[in-house]
Amino acid sequence: MMSASSLAQIRIPSQKIKMKEQTKYQIQPEILEFMRKSSGMTEDEVAKKLKLPKNKYLRIEDGDEPISQNELVHLADIYKRPLIAFYSAEVTKVPEMPHDYRLNRDKKLSPEVFFAKRKALYLAEQLKEITGRKTTLPEINTNISAIELAEKMRNTLEIDFDFLKELKDEPILSYYKSLIEEKFFIPIIEHSLKTNGVRAFSVFSEVCVMVLNESDSNEVKLFSLFHEFCHLLKRQDGICTVDIEKDKNNQPEEKYCDEFAANVAMPEDALRNSIQEPISTFVQVEKIARAFGVSKKVAIIRLKEFRLIDHRKFNAFKSKLQSAKKPSFGRRNWERTFVNRTSRLVLSYLLDSFRKGDLTYTSLSTITGIKDKYLQKLI
Repeated sequence: MMSASSLAQIRIPSQKIKMKEQTKYQIQPEILEFMRKSSGMTEDEVAKKLKLPKNKYLRIEDGDEPISQNELVHLADIYKRPLIAFYSAEVTKVPEMPHDYRLNRDKKLSPEVFFAKRKALYLAEQLKEITGRKTTLPEINTNISAIELAEKMRNTLEIDFDFLKELKDEPILSYYKSLIEEKFFIPIIEHSLKTNGVRAFSVFSEVCVMVLNESDSNEVKLFSLFHEFCHLLKRQDGICTVDIEKDKNNQPEEKYCDEFAANVAMPEDALRNSIQEPISTFVQVEKIARAFGVSKKVAIIRLKEFRLIDHRKFNAFKSKLQSAKKPSFGRRNWERTFVNRTSRLVLSYLLDSFRKGDLTYTSLSTITGIKDKYLQKLI
């Protein structure tokens, strides 16, 4: 038997372990460029995400070098595209984004906005294909004051502010979304818009779409909803900051749409009728905001505009708002989140088509992007 010291002196021949080479793919340069630009990304950003030197990525996009399997899978994830799209994508002109009305228009739009628009157009196209219908915006003169236009739309939508007070379990936002979706055939989807100065945007097309920031509170979304609806009534689309205070110094269209939104959601006569006694406490402001479904910021601005509070009270309430902690939204309801990301309008028609046997479960899952355990509940 050999001793331990003898065993230690035995040299085991070193073996070179050969790594299996990854499959390489040659993707058309036109497709790679289209994928990147339609995702709102620069060459530097993509190279950084792929953890590649920029010159290597440029050789791949120019078609001078193939791309590895891992890199292609990673690229598909970055662009939020299926792998098959790199071989079957129809290369067209990169679609233009809605008009940029942001306060900080000098800053680049993030990929999230590009993805949100792509998804919005895709859902709108699916809805049009299934139903054969188009958005029906009212033939209305928009060369009038925002207050007059708001009054016309309140009448068209038949908004009953007394009825809103009875909505306890369902947010007022949901009520307004249903009114607009059903009356005008406009899908309203929610998406995470983690980007510079974008609160919402609208797309004017055969089937118009509005996109709200899902991270905002219902009260903020409600104001954004009517702001974007105003753009569509004017037969225009836009990417917007939607800030009732700061937009006063923004482009005229934004100021107009803010005024329209405020006068639809909280018109002067309805606001005055809701007040039983002079406004002296912040609790009263909270109650008024809750009754109309708007933010407390919008409420105090409207109260000041109609001289229902003086400048001193306005500043006191504003300071209280600024010092207050941001509310926690608690645990996310994923079923509701997925429904909002698809829109109730689109989802209702898709589910109806599935139940009739005109749409497979796989297609339903692919179009909506809803995870199986939540989609099963909706079915």
